[in-house]
Amino acid sequence: MSALDGLQAEIESFRAAGTQIIAVSPDSQAENRQVAQKLGLEFPILSDPDLVLTRAMGLVHEKGGMEGEDIPRPAIFIVQDGTVRWRSVTDNWRVRIRPEPLLAAVKQVSGG
Repeated sequence: MSALDGLQAEIESFRAAGTQIIAVSPDSQAENRQVAQKLGLEFPILSDPDLVLTRAMGLVHEKGGMEGEDIPRPAIFIVQDGTVRWRSVTDNWRVRIRPEPLLAAVKQVSGG
């Protein structure tokens, strides 16, 4: 199960916690649309092929890709009232947070 599958599997739990999921990927809009359709995702995947957002957020892992290309660091943010309340960032593109600890962090941040 991929990280996106895991988030989708728990989508109702996230919704019940008042959370909206938005993914950001360096892939093209067409590729992200295909992934979303294939996995039946009920949340958007935004495209950042030039890493503009990734760079603005300080999340570029320079030369971290398999061919030495710049890639985004896997990151998750919980934003509440326009403020980052919690985050998880890693240098390993293979490491993704599981839905259970993310839901626990959402509940902690929201006080529920």
